[in-house]
Amino acid sequence: MDNNSLTPQHSFHGRRKSTRKAKHMTWGRVRSHLLISNKARGTVETFVDGDAQEIWPQSAAWFLGPKAENSDLLGELVKSAVDLHVEFRKFKYFPLDPNYVTSEIKEQKSFKEAENNIRDGLEELSGRLNNSVPFFNFRSQGHMLWDTTIASNIGYIAALFYNQNNVASMASGVTLQLEREVSKELCAMVGYNVYQDEKEHTTEYPGSWGHLPNGGTVANLEAMWAARCLKTNGLTFRKMLDEKSDKLGLRKVYDKFTFKNLKGENVLLKKASIWELLNIPIDEAIDLFDSLLENIKKEKIENKDVDFDNLFTCVKNCTLEQMGAMDFFKMFKKEYKDANMEPSMGKWFSPGTRHYSWDKGANILGLGRNNLVKVPVDQHSRMDLLKLEEELHKCLDKKIPVIGVTAVFGSTQEGAVDDLENLLKIREEFETKGLTFYIHVDGAWGGYFASCMVKKDKLIRMRLSTYSSRNNVTRSPRPVRRKACDQFLDAKLSAHFTTQLVCLSQANSITLDPHKSGFCPYPAGGLLYKNGNIRKFLAQTAAYVSHGTGKNDEINLYGIDGSKPGAASAGVWLSHKVIGLHNEGYGLLLQQCTFSAGVMYALWCSMERRQDPFTIVPGIPIKESFKKWTKSKIRSDILEAETGVLRLNEEAMDFIRENGPDTLINSLSINIRYWDKKTNTWQNNKNLEKQKDFINKFYKRCSHSYEKPSMVDRGIQVILNSTIWTKNENGGAYKYMKEALGLDEKDDESIGVIINTSMSPWLRAQKTFKRVGSIIRNEMYNAYGAIHDEPQNLKLVSPNLTHDPEWSGSIFAELETSFSNPSLCYHALGRFVFDSKDIKKIQEKSSCKLLMRIVTREKMTVYDLMTGGDKENINQIPTQERKPSSRKNFAMENIKDKIEFYSDYDLHYQDIAMPEVSVTVSFETKDGRIQGEVDTKMKLGRVLRYQHLGRDFVDEDDYPPSQEYFLYADDKTAYLSHCPNRWPDFQQQIQLDQIPVPQAKAEVKNCPELFQEAMKRGVVVYLPQCETGGRPVLSRSKTKTTVCRDPLESHFYNALAWSDQGAFTGEMEQITLKFYDVGKRWFNGKKTNAGYCKEDFPHLYKQEGGRWMDRREDDSDYEVDSSDSDSDS
Repeated sequence: MDNNSLTPQHSFHGRRKSTRKAKHMTWGRVRSHLLISNKARGTVETFVDGDAQEIWPQSAAWFLGPKAENSDLLGELVKSAVDLHVEFRKFKYFPLDPNYVTSEIKEQKSFKEAENNIRDGLEELSGRLNNSVPFFNFRSQGHMLWDTTIASNIGYIAALFYNQNNVASMASGVTLQLEREVSKELCAMVGYNVYQDEKEHTTEYPGSWGHLPNGGTVANLEAMWAARCLKTNGLTFRKMLDEKSDKLGLRKVYDKFTFKNLKGENVLLKKASIWELLNIPIDEAIDLFDSLLENIKKEKIENKDVDFDNLFTCVKNCTLEQMGAMDFFKMFKKEYKDANMEPSMGKWFSPGTRHYSWDKGANILGLGRNNLVKVPVDQHSRMDLLKLEEELHKCLDKKIPVIGVTAVFGSTQEGAVDDLENLLKIREEFETKGLTFYIHVDGAWGGYFASCMVKKDKLIRMRLSTYSSRNNVTRSPRPVRRKACDQFLDAKLSAHFTTQLVCLSQANSITLDPHKSGFCPYPAGGLLYKNGNIRKFLAQTAAYVSHGTGKNDEINLYGIDGSKPGAASAGVWLSHKVIGLHNEGYGLLLQQCTFSAGVMYALWCSMERRQDPFTIVPGIPIKESFKKWTKSKIRSDILEAETGVLRLNEEAMDFIRENGPDTLINSLSINIRYWDKKTNTWQNNKNLEKQKDFINKFYKRCSHSYEKPSMVDRGIQVILNSTIWTKNENGGAYKYMKEALGLDEKDDESIGVIINTSMSPWLRAQKTFKRVGSIIRNEMYNAYGAIHDEPQNLKLVSPNLTHDPEWSGSIFAELETSFSNPSLCYHALGRFVFDSKDIKKIQEKSSCKLLMRIVTREKMTVYDLMTGGDKENINQIPTQERKPSSRKNFAMENIKDKIEFYSDYDLHYQDIAMPEVSVTVSFETKDGRIQGEVDTKMKLGRVLRYQHLGRDFVDEDDYPPSQEYFLYADDKTAYLSHCPNRWPDFQQQIQLDQIPVPQAKAEVKNCPELFQEAMKRGVVVYLPQCETGGRPVLSRSKTKTTVCRDPLESHFYNALAWSDQGAFTGEMEQITLKFYDVGKRWFNGKKTNAGYCKEDFPHLYKQEGGRWMDRREDDSDYEVDSSDSDSDS
């Protein structure tokens, strides 16, 4: 067989197949094991990781893409935006004006220096920015931001050159109009009335109004401000007319002036009680000023002082905002006393899951934190309406005014949507008792989901029944390849969420942020008012701000923001225009994201295995109606199912739709557990502090929040988020989670929680959730080890040769593994750098081909070594200049130079932002003697591999189908390290003769350079030519210790390399490995296995008939916790 002619054909996901009986692993068997597929080209339906994936062409064009796949389009658009702006400057206004920057000026030395400073500064800035978290990547699963649409980016860039300030039309004649148009689009999307003429406005059918503040915090603060102003509006009008009616000639008007109370009865303003004035129906209270003007017009009052501006000033002078709280309530001291009431601005209610902006608002507006009542949430992290009713009854009994209630549409930590439908009913109920309040929906995160309910053809909102039955297309059991397709796997919103969206138009105001689920760049918040007249309560004046009238209404005259970029509005405007606020635009995109979140929820629900030393509990329990869904059923029917099969499986699609978070955010928690040998069962840790320590250790390996060291050097492969839940604020969710984790019932301290936000619409298409799942499980095992491992004098082995005079002090080193010692049961490999002052000492002790050994002088855990423990030195300023960049211009074609530009490989020892580790370096001769010890210090420059071998044993049925090695390299030399999998196994280090180049793509431009960069991070390779398959070759020593022998009999192998660190993920390449020169550096097939006893691991093995057997068993009866008693939610 001509091995060189073989090309990968398929890919494989799932558990590895057993090779227990394999004698010889041929390339044909590798293909049958791995099922490697060629990618289908030229079709909309493509094969990714061996599965047919239907791609929605439009949504693929809406973003730059995780790997900048649409860079040509973006580049074209940016160039077009720049060119158009250049033409604008040249030809739009006064084209005959002379040039200032002449050719003579450009030839001056100082001019050229300034040009170079700009270029150099941009290069420095870009070099720093490339250490940012790649939020656009599928691995970013933690935060409420993802990629931004091309349209929003190019709109922002195009408007940026015009430097519009949306503080006033005089500074933003165009972009302020774009903001007005965008606001009307959003108002229409949520179901508010949008009138072309303000005269269409009535109190019964008010016209809406909105604008784009800088963010949701400002929007929430403004809404609270507006509601506070509104609450005392009746008192204000009463006081103004008491004092001014005679002077203004309005006594006749005042005597007849009425408002409709909560029962719909006309009540004379002058006769109304304090309590009635504090509980005027919301829209009636908002429109009191218009009603007064209308009454004046009816009475035909002719007084030059009774014009709009003067009357407005009179009213404003009697407001709480104008007078201050103390003076305002002092005016009504007698009225309050007569009513047996205490003066109070009132209370505001919000769920425990509220955003922190509500606490800020209560403080800033002088309500007082005590008057912001935090209502506990239920098991689903939604506001507990029974608790809210109890609090409202207290206010009613004590006659304490209620300013407003916040309903959260997408809590930032749980993605929960409060029950607006029943909140509205509660308000109706209390209105019959004389109490009303303002309802604000904080939909900063979830507001854009309203687009799912808007029909594209007519741009009208759907009925709930229409949405529920929409898109029930006949699903084919197998994906059919076609030239065009019009759908991609998406999930309709849950019945609960759609019910709340239908009610959205009844809220008094709504926050929704384009820079969150609108996929637009910062800053772009959104605030919408059902009754646009409420903005008049917020009117401010500034001498340099034009107030505007009619369609030229000055938006920021009414809000909190002053200056803000017009570019933000332009970006939102263009994104709306391109994508559309309807079910085939943003609605489709968000339903695709909903499907991704549902898949991740299924992953979290089924991730835990029986043998894991930890438990995983999703924040939202599976509904009672799905209690038959075990972990294995979730894995088989959702996670491991082919796309076509999943599309056909209505039950599985219903599981995704009705379970999990309301809006893309999965919350979950984890806890360690201990094996009880007496009962042969796990016992959960009860200590809350230890649980949070476990969370923190895990989170450290799944987060990144500083510039240095970079994510790449830390070996961070996935980004999540974390928080805490407390008894007071998280109520039912806290109680459920604590019980499910098995924590101490009597301890009411906070519990640690992990947050997973799924904003990628293509998570299933790329099967990236499987990669994420594998990474997360490994990091949970690493975190468990961080807590339980005993500190050791860690021993490492390096394959590097250090006698080269040009050696810079950088080496690769691998931990000596021990299967019998849980504290050393890792495959840990990193690039380390020695203190520069000791490099010559080390070289003097070394000689050609001697093996370098390293021992840490202080006892430490593997976690401490690979993460820095608690001693990280982050964000330090470089002490030395980096080597000059080879980047001569920003259109550079040389991929090698680009990789070098984005690499941190040239960092000096002092600039590596990791703690120093004191070590002893020595060299081992062929007969095992140690010589040439040097005490020095080193730093971890990059984590290449940090795998817990306990996870491998639990997750995989058997050894891999062929020998598994880890391939890594620096600029000059490549190495192989064998990947130990389970007991018994071995470690081995080999130096290759040359850096491998993918054979199938050697002719592809830049492929060798890209693969070499991948090797600097490490890739998994398989050697299918090994006749032993993936199992080790065993022999017995005289002491009956299990010993593994070297399976490599040749010095030349064809291998399969995976571009991703995890096997069976990413793209696969065929490479050639040669090691005739230096070759094998180290083999450990005895010490690694020494002392291993199965009875020391009772959670993995059980004794049957005098033999220790693998305890792993099919977990088809391993049910997911389903404590949901609410069948309707």
